[in-house]
Amino acid sequence: MAHILIVDDEASIRDLIKEVLTMEGHTSEEAATGAEALDSVRKKRFDLVIMDRNMPKMGGIEAVKRLRASPASHALKVIMCTSAGMVNEVDEAFAAGATDYVMKPIDLKRLVEKVAKHCAAGPR
Repeated sequence: MAHILIVDDEASIRDLIKEVLTMEGHTSEEAATGAEALDSVRKKRFDLVIMDRNMPKMGGIEAVKRLRASPASHALKVIMCTSAGMVNEVDEAFAAGATDYVMKPIDLKRLVEKVAKHCAAGPR
Protein backbone atom coordinates (compact mmCIF):
# COMPACT_ATOMS: atom_id res chain seq x y z
CA MET A 1 0.00 0.00 0.00
CA ALA A 2 0.98 3.65 -0.26
CA HIS A 3 2.70 6.05 2.12
CA ILE A 4 0.76 9.33 1.90
CA LEU A 5 1.35 12.84 3.20
CA ILE A 6 -1.83 14.63 4.29
CA VAL A 7 -1.48 18.42 4.26
CA ASP A 8 -4.25 20.57 5.73
CA ASP A 9 -4.32 23.36 8.28
CA GLU A 10 -7.37 21.81 9.96
CA ALA A 11 -6.43 18.94 12.29
CA SER A 12 -9.94 17.45 12.12
CA ILE A 13 -9.69 17.06 8.34
CA ARG A 14 -6.22 15.51 8.58
CA ASP A 15 -7.49 13.09 11.23
CA LEU A 16 -10.51 12.08 9.14
CA ILE A 17 -8.47 11.49 5.99
CA LYS A 18 -5.83 9.58 7.95
CA GLU A 19 -8.48 7.33 9.47
CA VAL A 20 -10.00 6.54 6.07
CA LEU A 21 -6.61 5.88 4.49
CA THR A 22 -5.59 3.62 7.38
CA MET A 23 -8.78 1.59 6.89
CA GLU A 24 -7.75 1.18 3.24
CA GLY A 25 -4.33 -0.17 4.30
CA HIS A 26 -2.25 2.93 3.62
CA THR A 27 0.18 4.60 5.98
CA SER A 28 0.24 8.35 6.31
CA GLU A 29 1.87 11.33 7.92
CA GLU A 30 0.54 14.81 8.43
CA ALA A 31 1.60 18.40 7.86
CA ALA A 32 -0.34 21.55 8.80
CA THR A 33 1.25 23.95 6.30
CA GLY A 34 2.80 23.99 2.87
CA ALA A 35 6.21 24.65 4.42
CA GLU A 36 5.87 21.62 6.72
CA ALA A 37 4.88 19.53 3.69
CA LEU A 38 8.00 20.58 1.78
CA ASP A 39 10.15 19.75 4.80
CA SER A 40 8.52 16.32 5.16
CA VAL A 41 9.02 15.53 1.47
CA ARG A 42 12.70 16.48 1.72
CA LYS A 43 13.17 14.06 4.63
CA LYS A 44 10.99 11.09 3.65
CA ARG A 45 9.64 9.28 0.63
CA PHE A 46 5.92 9.49 -0.09
CA ASP A 47 3.89 7.86 -2.84
CA LEU A 48 1.27 10.61 -2.86
CA VAL A 49 0.40 13.94 -1.25
CA ILE A 50 -3.13 15.09 -0.46
CA MET A 51 -2.78 18.88 -0.32
CA ASP A 52 -5.25 21.51 0.84
CA ARG A 53 -5.27 24.50 -1.49
CA ASN A 54 -6.09 27.19 1.06
CA MET A 55 -3.74 27.34 4.03
CA PRO A 56 -2.15 30.29 5.84
CA LYS A 57 1.43 31.35 5.09
CA MET A 58 2.11 28.94 2.21
CA GLY A 59 -0.91 27.49 0.48
CA GLY A 60 -1.15 24.37 -1.61
CA ILE A 61 -0.58 26.09 -4.94
CA GLU A 62 2.80 27.48 -3.89
CA ALA A 63 3.77 24.20 -2.22
CA VAL A 64 2.99 22.22 -5.39
CA LYS A 65 4.98 24.67 -7.51
CA ARG A 66 7.95 24.16 -5.21
CA LEU A 67 7.55 20.38 -5.30
CA ARG A 68 7.59 20.49 -9.09
CA ALA A 69 10.68 22.72 -9.10
CA SER A 70 12.72 20.22 -7.09
CA PRO A 71 14.33 17.29 -8.92
CA ALA A 72 13.73 15.11 -5.86
CA SER A 73 9.95 15.65 -5.86
CA HIS A 74 9.04 16.82 -9.36
CA ALA A 75 7.22 13.57 -10.13
CA LEU A 76 5.43 13.18 -6.78
CA LYS A 77 1.69 12.80 -7.29
CA VAL A 78 -0.47 15.44 -5.62
CA ILE A 79 -4.23 15.43 -5.13
CA MET A 80 -5.30 19.02 -4.44
CA CYS A 81 -8.32 19.72 -2.22
CA THR A 82 -10.20 22.76 -3.53
CA SER A 83 -13.38 24.63 -2.65
CA ALA A 84 -16.52 23.18 -4.16
CA GLY A 85 -17.81 25.09 -7.15
CA MET A 86 -14.60 27.05 -7.70
CA VAL A 87 -13.60 25.98 -11.21
CA ASN A 88 -10.81 28.57 -11.30
CA GLU A 89 -9.24 26.85 -8.26
CA VAL A 90 -9.17 23.55 -10.13
CA ASP A 91 -7.57 25.19 -13.17
CA GLU A 92 -5.02 26.89 -10.93
CA ALA A 93 -4.23 23.58 -9.19
CA PHE A 94 -3.53 21.86 -12.52
CA ALA A 95 -1.48 24.83 -13.75
CA ALA A 96 0.67 24.56 -10.60
CA GLY A 97 1.28 20.87 -11.25
CA ALA A 98 -1.38 18.99 -9.29
CA THR A 99 -2.03 15.48 -10.55
CA ASP A 100 -5.72 15.48 -9.60
CA TYR A 101 -8.17 17.22 -7.31
CA VAL A 102 -11.11 16.64 -4.97
CA MET A 103 -13.68 19.22 -3.94
CA LYS A 104 -14.37 20.22 -0.35
CA PRO A 105 -16.33 19.07 1.49
CA ILE A 106 -14.41 15.94 0.60
CA ASP A 107 -16.33 12.94 -0.67
CA LEU A 108 -14.25 10.30 1.12
CA LYS A 109 -15.31 7.49 -1.21
CA ARG A 110 -14.18 9.55 -4.21
CA LEU A 111 -10.91 10.41 -2.46
CA VAL A 112 -10.22 6.71 -1.80
CA GLU A 113 -10.89 5.96 -5.48
CA LYS A 114 -8.47 8.66 -6.61
CA VAL A 115 -5.80 7.52 -4.16
CA ALA A 116 -6.12 3.95 -5.47
CA LYS A 117 -5.98 5.16 -9.08
CA HIS A 118 -2.87 7.26 -8.64
CA CYS A 119 -1.02 4.81 -6.40
CA ALA A 120 -1.63 1.99 -8.87
CA ALA A 121 -0.51 4.09 -11.84
CA GLY A 122 3.14 4.32 -10.81
CA PRO A 123 5.23 7.50 -11.09
CA ARG A 124 3.69 10.62 -12.60
